[in-house]
Amino acid sequence: MLKKTDPAIIQSYLEDSSNFSGGFTDGVYVPENENEIIEAVAECNAKQIPLTVHAGGTGTTGGGIPFGGWVLSTEKLNKITEINPQGKFAIVQPGVTLAEIEAAAAKEGLLYAPDPTEKNATIGGNAATNASGGRCYRFGSTRSHIRRLRIVLPSGNVLDLKRGMPINFPPPHYSMPAVKSSAGYYSKAGMDLLDLFIGQEGTLGIVSEVEIGLVPALQATFDLIAFFPKEESAVDFVLEAKKNNDPLVNFFEFLDNNTLQMLKASYPHIPEGSKAAVYIEQEITAENEKTYLDNWAKRLEKYHVPLDNCWLAADNAQKEELTSFRHAIPEHVNELFKKQHLVKLASDIAVPAQYCKEMYNFYDLRLTTYDQRLFYIKFGHIGDNHLHVNLLPKNEEQLKIAQDLIMQFIKKGISLGGTVSAEHGIGKIKRPYLKEMYGKAGISEMRRVKRLFDPNQILGKGNLFDF
Repeated sequence: MLKKTDPAIIQSYLEDSSNFSGGFTDGVYVPENENEIIEAVAECNAKQIPLTVHAGGTGTTGGGIPFGGWVLSTEKLNKITEINPQGKFAIVQPGVTLAEIEAAAAKEGLLYAPDPTEKNATIGGNAATNASGGRCYRFGSTRSHIRRLRIVLPSGNVLDLKRGMPINFPPPHYSMPAVKSSAGYYSKAGMDLLDLFIGQEGTLGIVSEVEIGLVPALQATFDLIAFFPKEESAVDFVLEAKKNNDPLVNFFEFLDNNTLQMLKASYPHIPEGSKAAVYIEQEITAENEKTYLDNWAKRLEKYHVPLDNCWLAADNAQKEELTSFRHAIPEHVNELFKKQHLVKLASDIAVPAQYCKEMYNFYDLRLTTYDQRLFYIKFGHIGDNHLHVNLLPKNEEQLKIAQDLIMQFIKKGISLGGTVSAEHGIGKIKRPYLKEMYGKAGISEMRRVKRLFDPNQILGKGNLFDF
């Protein structure tokens, strides 16, 4: 097994997309198989050395940044063991990227459905945070597609966890919100043991193998970006469209006015006067191929949005252009944060469907109070009642305002029965939000569970819990 200790080489393991700084490590293990993971874990556990898992570096909460001890990188755990078209599943190592999984599945006429935006993210990292993406509106988050995990515990023992295996100890005892969530350890009556290790952020064990379910590739899709003259009209359009419960709609994505203005330099053909946009993807099958276009045209007409004010994708090249447009949002935002050397200040709140408009209105009310001083964007998975609000302060005064606003958003989301993290996890940055959500009793329950699997407290130092 390769071990890296050169300070110049290991610097890259102290960074991720969160811009969280201050990390340090003595060295990096780079295992290539499960036995080498066991070797690294056993060495650290025997000496009580902290061990942090570093995956694709795409995390936004600082979870993969170490503060002492050693790092275990999954970069060489990158083999696709099996794609099974008959059983519709894949077996992969944790360092395989989503792009690699999608390409391999596509060759067999299959699809890995959750569709998180960052395709360089690894499946191990996705399992660690119960990641989700646009198509989770139709297909559910990562949790819904994991069939089996192999987990290396700090003791060196390996768990082979399959669906249907019950927990044989008291699970964490608290109520989770009835929304998609990646905030803390999963807790539900009658839950599988497997579910405890999805979303545990490298604090209970290290994933050595993942078996994921695949679905048949989409027959064809209709992709559309509709531009609206008012933000509120775009929100109302989505909420009304969702009432149709169309099982073939893959996602609704929302972009506010500031998002469009941010993108306009790169996409000058954004229609003039646009204040918001909604990106829709729907599968086309024999049952809807003659009606889908008219249906969307009628729905949009009600909101004074003609089809000639929309971008429609009729072929793969055009669909890739629309996808690139959507993916350009986090790319632009991350670049802005890097330029200003800021830790990412962003909400990741999802609320129950009946409170989506109320949460949007709360964002709008609070943000417009500081409109002239603080740049922000609102975008994301509105189909899942889940918007990201990113704040970009330019000075210390604005930073304090931004931090206060995020906490206001957190408290409002919790009061509506929502989650403080719908898809990005807690890591190190969002620990105060987890406390706000579950209180001291909930955090104590999580710590109790951690001690069962990691009595020496070596894994994921600083993730979920205070150092």
